[in-house]
Amino acid sequence: MKLEAENSPVIIGFNQAQLIKALKKLKSYGSSSFACITDDDGNYMQVAGGRFTCFIERYDAKSKKLFRGYHSNSSMNFEDGTLLSFGGGRVPLNKDEWFNIDDVIEVFSLFTQNQTLPENIYWREIRVLDQNGS
Repeated sequence: MKLEAENSPVIIGFNQAQLIKALKKLKSYGSSSFACITDDDGNYMQVAGGRFTCFIERYDAKSKKLFRGYHSNSSMNFEDGTLLSFGGGRVPLNKDEWFNIDDVIEVFSLFTQNQTLPENIYWREIRVLDQNGS
C-alpha cells in the first residue's frame, strides 16, 4: 500500500502512526492539503482539505468508477455548491459531503486494513469530466 500527500515523500508500506500523522497535517490552506492511499490493485482513497473541512473520494479499480463520500449529517455551515479550495484546485461540494479529519482517519484506516467502511458513510458515483467538458 502506498501513501502520498502533497509536498511529502511517497511512503510504501506505511504504518498507522505515519498515516495519522500525514492526515492530521492536512490543511486546505497549508503546504499539504490533499492525500491519497492506493492499494496493490489500484483502488484508492483520497482526501482534500483538513481539520473540519474535508471531502473523501474512493476509486474502484475493477469498475473504474469514482465515488464521493457523504453522510446524513449535512453541514449547517455550507450550502450545496460551496467550494473547497485546496492545493489541487477548487471543488464544489454538497452540504452532506463535508467531513472532519477524524472521519477521514477512520475511513482511511479501515481501507488500509481491507475492512468494511463505516455504515454511516455513503458513496455516490461522481462523473469526472475530461478536458473537453464531456
